[in-house]
Amino acid sequence: MRWFLLIFPLMLFSCQKEEEAYVAGLGFDEFVPVFNEYMKTWNAEQLQVARDELAKVEADTPAAKDAEMKVARFERRIALGDYYSFKTPADLPADLEWKDGLNEPEDSDPAAKKGGVFRYYVASFPPTLRPFGPASNSGMRGELYDEVQLGLVALNRLNSSVIPATAQKWAHGPNKRTWYFKIHEDAAYSDGVEVEARDFAVAAYLRMSDYANSPFYKQYLREEIAQIAIYDEHTLSVTFPEAKSELGMYNKIGDFAPSPPHFYEEFGPDFEERYNWKHQPNTGPYVVREGDVDKGVSITLTRNKNWWGNDKRFYRYRYNPDKIVWRVIRDPNKGFELFRAGQLDMALVSSPKLWYEKSEISKVYDGYIERHWWYNDFPRPQFGVEMNLDKAKLKDLNVRLGLAHALNYDKVIKVQFWGDYNRLPGFVDGFGDFVNPDVKPREFSPQKAREYFAKAGFTEEGNDGILRKPDGTKLEFTLSHYAIKTYADIMSILKTEARSAGVDLILDGKDPSIVFTDAMDKKFELTTVAWSVQPPYFAFYEYFHSRNAYDEQGNIKPKTNNVFAYNDPQMDKWVEEYRQTSDNELKKELAHKIQQQIYERGVFVPGWKRDFERVACWRWMRWPNTETVRFCPPVVSYPYEHYSFWIDTEMQEETLEAMRSGETFPEVQNVVEKYRKK
Repeated sequence: MRWFLLIFPLMLFSCQKEEEAYVAGLGFDEFVPVFNEYMKTWNAEQLQVARDELAKVEADTPAAKDAEMKVARFERRIALGDYYSFKTPADLPADLEWKDGLNEPEDSDPAAKKGGVFRYYVASFPPTLRPFGPASNSGMRGELYDEVQLGLVALNRLNSSVIPATAQKWAHGPNKRTWYFKIHEDAAYSDGVEVEARDFAVAAYLRMSDYANSPFYKQYLREEIAQIAIYDEHTLSVTFPEAKSELGMYNKIGDFAPSPPHFYEEFGPDFEERYNWKHQPNTGPYVVREGDVDKGVSITLTRNKNWWGNDKRFYRYRYNPDKIVWRVIRDPNKGFELFRAGQLDMALVSSPKLWYEKSEISKVYDGYIERHWWYNDFPRPQFGVEMNLDKAKLKDLNVRLGLAHALNYDKVIKVQFWGDYNRLPGFVDGFGDFVNPDVKPREFSPQKAREYFAKAGFTEEGNDGILRKPDGTKLEFTLSHYAIKTYADIMSILKTEARSAGVDLILDGKDPSIVFTDAMDKKFELTTVAWSVQPPYFAFYEYFHSRNAYDEQGNIKPKTNNVFAYNDPQMDKWVEEYRQTSDNELKKELAHKIQQQIYERGVFVPGWKRDFERVACWRWMRWPNTETVRFCPPVVSYPYEHYSFWIDTEMQEETLEAMRSGETFPEVQNVVEKYRKK
């Protein structure tokens, strides 16, 4: 058991009136009693608010039902006792039925080989190496942590079942509100220090601290977790305010990873700066070593050959390269040329021009480079245009509906994507029955757009063809987008077509990290950010709850995913109930209502989607090919993110020698339709 001399430096949520002088130290032990007292008070206050609300509404109405649910929720939370609870193994229920998920199929290939170097690129250098805190949710967060570390449990990418990760097994209490976890006794961080159950509680503390400046985590961990209990070094439980199915449990905390206390011994007011360029030891097989960060140029991850998960089912045939080199290449065209030159191992060639033209090269015909067309079954990013409701002109619904008819994404798909892609139906897609089938994108129609703009007062047309109000206010908007050629070409089409509807789009191309940060801080009018969303459920709360739009003083709340500044009491109730219920039918019903309101309020103009990825790679980059896994399991966005590929160093040498001698191989164009939706 690891223990530290800890001096608590602060408190959060305004539960301490005066900030104490800071002395270096993790601060967890001192945090616990203060935070427990704070949560006791907060729960009591919320219970009183719920009771007051119940007293004001008419009995047997939907409003009364909502209030009764809130009362019951906080009564349960108060009955639990402390938020952070430290117990003994004797306190564990005796009749728990533990699961280990080992009967699920493996989503990788036993033929995989360890070794070699995987070389690929990212579009921009990350603003930080921290896994939490300001700007940590942009840049390379996935490549540095999420895709190469283990949380409590994981999702099988073949069938969306729950499988073990840091937790070896799990169980639930009789009401399914409390879930219990047994941590692998050999689980360790990438620096060799063992993982303990307590480290998950530390992870929650760090993210809720004022020093971390992570408003989303403060809200989420306070409201979505009712209790974290530690029983011994390898056993913990998490209690939710409401019952959760197994998938619901995974959706809430499955990916939540522990934090190494020894690494954060200097946690304090200078957290952001002190830890900005330190790669946190994690539960996965890769670490960024000192000297392997070339700022603005590249980041290299090195595989820990003694990783504790090397022989574990679901992980033994994954994470195969000895090194992963991420180069920063801002121009995809340059990235493709470097791939052709053999300096990168893979290229995504999903765009029609890359697939039909630029990858039709001799190295493909001679078999040195292989091509794969792979269909997946994964939630689709929100490629389209988001509107900031805090901006004056966009407060008018008629303006927003006019814009929806003024953005010609059908032409974008036809011209830019050669008709291969499809129109995204709404803000949410790729979540099966949870997608509202009645939500469809509004058609491009300059006539309908002008009718809506006229209702908003834009009735006069200037010499430049742009509509104006009688007071001279022009119908113009700044459209923020990634400074990448593909995006620039798309925005140019939208701008040209929108002029026929009387709208002037002022294009504002910036580095992707800046576009993302501005969107989170709501410093835009129109923006084109798209999130990498994850199964099994869409997280509506973070995008549409008013708490993620404005603070208690009515000021814009920065650093949240509610980029729309969306603020609607009915939506608040729906998204709260949606994330609390474990009833899949009710969850589906609420999801449909939420999507319908998003559509009716016109805050998002759907753009495009594709149901596949096309990949070109040098023949030494190998992919799974078993009865259960073809190329890559389907519940994955980009196939390399699953890390079930491998670099065959012998084939690499063979290929390079063949190129020198003029020997060729059969051309390979592999179409994987196994997971295609009919």
